[in-house]
Amino acid sequence: MHVQVVDALALQQLAMGAALLSAGGGSFPYLELLSAEEELKAHPPVPLIPAAQLPNDARVALVAMVGAPLALSERLVDPEHFARPVAALAKHLGTSFDAVMGYEIGSMNSLIPAMVATRLGLPLVDADTLGRSFPEVQMSAFAIAGLDLTPMAASDIRANDLVLTAAASARWVESFLRSIATTCGSILAVCGCHTGRQIKRHAHLGSYSRAIRIGSALLSAQAHRRDPVAALFSRERGSVLARGKVRDVIRNTTDGFVRGQVEIDIGSESTARVHFQNEYTLVEISGRRLAMVPDLITILDAERGEPLGTEALRYGQHVVLARLPALDRHLTPQALAVVGPKAFGYDFDYDGANHEAAR
Repeated sequence: MHVQVVDALALQQLAMGAALLSAGGGSFPYLELLSAEEELKAHPPVPLIPAAQLPNDARVALVAMVGAPLALSERLVDPEHFARPVAALAKHLGTSFDAVMGYEIGSMNSLIPAMVATRLGLPLVDADTLGRSFPEVQMSAFAIAGLDLTPMAASDIRANDLVLTAAASARWVESFLRSIATTCGSILAVCGCHTGRQIKRHAHLGSYSRAIRIGSALLSAQAHRRDPVAALFSRERGSVLARGKVRDVIRNTTDGFVRGQVEIDIGSESTARVHFQNEYTLVEISGRRLAMVPDLITILDAERGEPLGTEALRYGQHVVLARLPALDRHLTPQALAVVGPKAFGYDFDYDGANHEAAR
C-alpha cells in the first residue's frame, strides 16, 4: 500500500488547502509552516497513514490549538508547547501513543498535528473530527456520535498543564476549555485520546488528503498564472457567490472567539455581508441568505486565490466570495443541532434549497 510522506512540499500544499477548509478560521498559516519546516530539518518526515491501517486498539493522540486565531498570529508556534499536553496525557493514562491525529483540518490546526507527529516520530492519521473548521468542541463528529471526549490534557504557553479527567458532556468540555483558553491569552494546546476503532467509525476520513489536493490545485494555478478559483472548482464542487472590494470589517474578540462581519461592495450599489464567529457563518446579499453554516464559506484574494481568514480582512481588498457545499454528515438532524445556524445564535434553521451536499 502506498504511504504518503509529509515532506516539505506536502506541508506547503497542506497549509494552503487547510486555509481554505478553515472557512475563515485562519488564513494561510505562514508562521506555522515555517515552524513545521524547521521541524523537518531536525527530524525525518512522518508517514500520512489512512485510518484503515490503525489497529482497533491503537491509542491515537488528537491535538489542536483552542483559542482565537488572531492571538496565535502574534507569536511563533512552538512545537514543544503543543507536544506538552501529549506527554501530560500519556503520563496520566500510563501508556504511550501509536499515532497522532488533528481535531480539525483547518489552517494552523492542520499543521500543528503534523509538527507534533514529526517531533514525536509518530505517523499522522489522514482524518480529523470536523471535516473543516468549526469554533467549538461539541461540533466534532466524535461529540455528535456521543463519544466521551475526556480525559483531555491542556497546556498554556507558560508552564501550566492540566488534565480534565471527566465532564458531563461535550458542551461542558467546550466551556471548560474556552474559559481556560481565555484566561491563558486565547492560546491553549490540547490533547485527547481515542482508539483506532473509534476513529475508523466516527472520524472524517481522508481530510488531510483532501486539503493537500486543494492546496496543490491553488499553488499550481499560482505558479502557472492560471485562475486559482477555476482551479479550485476543477477539484471541488462549489460556486462563486460574488466578487468585489472589502468596504468595512467589524471584528471583536470576546469569550475566546473572534466575532464580527465584513461588508463587500459587489457592484450595482449592492453589498454582500458575511458574518463570522472565528469561521464565516452566514452570507447575505440584497436581503437573501445565500450561504450559511454548515456550508463552507470562504473569501479568497481575487488575484492569487489565497484564502483569507477573518483576521486578514482589510479595507480595499479585492476578493472572491464562494461557498463549498456542506458535507452530508453535517446535514443530519443530530449534526445540524450543533453546527447549523441556530447553534451560532441565529433564529432560523438551515435552508438547503438549491444547495448540493458534498460527498
